[in-house]
Amino acid sequence: MESKLFQPWRHGSLRLRNRVVMAPMTRRMAEEDGLVTDKIVAYYRRRAREEVGLIISEGTGIDSLHSYDTLTVPRFDHAGHHEAWRRVVEAVHEEDGAFAPQLWHTGRAGVDPIGPSTDTLPPKKDGTERPPVREMESDDFAQVLEAYRTSARAAQAIGCDALEIHGAHGYLLDSFLSASTNRRTDEYGGNTQNRFRFPLEVVRATRGEVGPDFPIIYRFSQWKMDDYKEQKFQSPDDLEKWVTALREAGVDILHVSTRDATDPGFEEHGGMSLAGWSEKLSGLPTIAVGKVSVTRGMDEKPGSPGDVVDNPAEKIALVDSGEVSLLAVGRALIANPNWVSLVRAGRWNELKPFQSEILAELI
Repeated sequence: MESKLFQPWRHGSLRLRNRVVMAPMTRRMAEEDGLVTDKIVAYYRRRAREEVGLIISEGTGIDSLHSYDTLTVPRFDHAGHHEAWRRVVEAVHEEDGAFAPQLWHTGRAGVDPIGPSTDTLPPKKDGTERPPVREMESDDFAQVLEAYRTSARAAQAIGCDALEIHGAHGYLLDSFLSASTNRRTDEYGGNTQNRFRFPLEVVRATRGEVGPDFPIIYRFSQWKMDDYKEQKFQSPDDLEKWVTALREAGVDILHVSTRDATDPGFEEHGGMSLAGWSEKLSGLPTIAVGKVSVTRGMDEKPGSPGDVVDNPAEKIALVDSGEVSLLAVGRALIANPNWVSLVRAGRWNELKPFQSEILAELI
């Protein structure tokens, strides 16, 4: 397949052999102390060997207090965690790939839930009750900012090519943007500018640690895990305020998480995707993601009618048309480490469908 997707790409200090990005996918397969295992190293190495351009890690907890939602979420908290992740970075580099850890605070969904406002969440899928969400106070803001600083500093020190801040899906930073979860009346809540304040403080703190040339990616979404229909940005004007603020705070690349990469961002304004709008309005390169090579949504159970392989041509066209700069592949890369070579050769119909059972034995 002759496509820009499979051609080299560069932006600042980031050099990629192609525009294929491995999307961050939470698997919760670390040790209970958050340490990366040999299997995790092998998992990332294999996808780098199969020519993925940029690998973004699964979400990594930025502290060992309340940032993670399960003990087996890998963490990016202390020197032991950092040295374990160094093995991943070196493995990816040995296979000529690039690597970025995703820095994650689960916020309201964490083991010790914190957020902009107090809240009560419904039980987990297994029926387990969730602790009540505690409203963040000044000490919490300071602690979280320092955790981001520490993680960012470590990502650069162990040789990562970039880092990603997870600001999507209803987790901590995203919960500040949403009026339904942020009911504060101080400088962190109320109007749009105030709801933007803490996520932008995190970006600026991170930028301050890594200097001007280290690439920072920021992932955001309209939807959150407990409300797939949420629309934080009602119009292109709303979105422009947000993506412009991210750019001015120090973000280099946007990662726009949508349930389908080709869905119109604002139907009343035409068919352009949300990622396309974000790139156009910000002037920043943007990663599109959502249902690449799969037809089943994240909230649909495996085995449902949509659980089949899909032709990725329509998603790839987002890159070839110039609407977005990069394309992230998620579940299809779990089932098909060789996604790049198969799709480039026009053999997408040989891709295997994703099944959750794959995760049990995955390398």
